[in-house]
Amino acid sequence: MLSFKTIGSFIATGIVAQLAAAVAGMLLVRWMSVGDYAIYTVAVTMIGALAMITRGGVQLGLAAALSRVWPDRALAAAAVGAATRTRLLVSALTLPGIVAMAWYLLVRAGADSAIVGVVIAILVAIWLADLRGSVIDQVLNFAGQAIRLQALDSAMAIGRVGLVAALWLANAVSVTFALMTNLFTVAARVPVIRRWLDRVLEDHRRDPDPETETALRAIALRQIPVDLFAALQAPVTLFLLTRSGTNLELATYGALARIAQILTPFSAVSLAYFVPAFAKVRTNVAAAIFGYVALGSIPGIALLVWAILAPDTLLFLIGPQYAGQAWALAVCAATIAVMSAVQIAWTLVAHRGWNRWGWVRIGFGAAWCLIGPALVTVDTAAGGYIFYCGFALGTVIALVLELSSARKTGEIALGAPSP
Repeated sequence: MLSFKTIGSFIATGIVAQLAAAVAGMLLVRWMSVGDYAIYTVAVTMIGALAMITRGGVQLGLAAALSRVWPDRALAAAAVGAATRTRLLVSALTLPGIVAMAWYLLVRAGADSAIVGVVIAILVAIWLADLRGSVIDQVLNFAGQAIRLQALDSAMAIGRVGLVAALWLANAVSVTFALMTNLFTVAARVPVIRRWLDRVLEDHRRDPDPETETALRAIALRQIPVDLFAALQAPVTLFLLTRSGTNLELATYGALARIAQILTPFSAVSLAYFVPAFAKVRTNVAAAIFGYVALGSIPGIALLVWAILAPDTLLFLIGPQYAGQAWALAVCAATIAVMSAVQIAWTLVAHRGWNRWGWVRIGFGAAWCLIGPALVTVDTAAGGYIFYCGFALGTVIALVLELSSARKTGEIALGAPSP
């Protein structure tokens, strides 16, 4: 049951995970040179892009399937099997292009051939581990084990802090070893997740049901262009920064993102609790969305106020080489506040399987890529965040169209139920 008590427990557990992740990230910011951190920024951005593209549509399809069949364990297991097969298909279609783009951006950021090859190998290894342990772990959220799952992620994050500290003690902080700690947090959770899934699904076989797989695949394939474009928004921003800015601005862009990591446990609430609760809403849908967005936006607004009133306290976390970046910090915090609010609304709607109008985001985004650089000078970290924030408008337009479409098809009613 959705309650402030369960959400509070989830957030408390998540704060431990993200505090540890933030500590690890900020230590790397402090201990890596600006040039190395510029390369690391490109690498982690591409890891995020790969996760978004290969997870996104499959995650939507699995959530939609589970909302229909849960708590039937046999049908849930069939949905998990369908999700795994569909993710392999999506990965086969998208992985080569992502690897090629990662290679290109790494070279532009100044990485030599050896480093590029190692980074690409780690990126693929992270994808393989993520394939085994992510997306399908949504079943644990539906089974009411979100706090347990978050506790596992906390343990992995704390372990990563230890690894980063060990690298420093060994005088071995580098792009390669830093990325190996990212791989650890993804791979080490896999055996635990698989064991928990076997228990929750009561050892039912995960052979995909043809009907479930067809429906899930339709949602996932329909989402590929949208996820592809959404995932490319950050790389496009990095490309503009590498074209017009310096490595310091590129590194600053990535360093400020570590501060944004403070909000991750709060944003995770939308997937762990808001999505299962919203799956049951049939009336007053608009009010429900606004309510969830308002609740989920509080941390982002708080971060923005903090960045404006006491920027030095936040900048201290990422080291003296980024001092004097108060304006970039404020712009970063404002971008995070806007993007997180829009993302919560999109997460709620899309996880109901409503992604028919996602292509609008592509059209608007393509237009913004052409128009945006003429309106926003992307040669500083602040300019990069302003440009990146512009993509949110396309998502807002798509949201309005999705809700209108769902209302016309009778899937929801936006008003109060008739007496």
